[in-house]
Amino acid sequence: MTDKKKVFLIDDDHIVLKVVSKLFREYDVEIFTFTDPTVALEEMKSLKPELVFLDYNMPLMDGMEVIIKVSEIKLFSHSSLYLLSSSQFSDFDQMKLKTLGFYGILSKPLKVNDIESIFLEHFGSVPRQAA
Repeated sequence: MTDKKKVFLIDDDHIVLKVVSKLFREYDVEIFTFTDPTVALEEMKSLKPELVFLDYNMPLMDGMEVIIKVSEIKLFSHSSLYLLSSSQFSDFDQMKLKTLGFYGILSKPLKVNDIESIFLEHFGSVPRQAA
């Protein structure tokens, strides 16, 4: 038996975390939710999630600060980070964010098509729950 892929969801809004978590329920992945990005960073060190989806606008530490911390503690070797935002970014800002290390920038609300495309890209298949 193989271990489930780990997915982190980081957002300061509990309601957003609840809604996004529901989107992942049909997939055979282990979901971890965090409202505090500093706690998430600590957990990333030991749990080594394959995918991380994080909000851009958070009060304690915004997405840009999180990606810099991830780079500083060298977590990119096992985690691909996706930025979630309700804001629109200019082409320049998108390029800057990707240069910092974000694998992609996704618009809120997150859609099932986005999740499945990301699974296919990173895992080679969509990890569905057994019936």
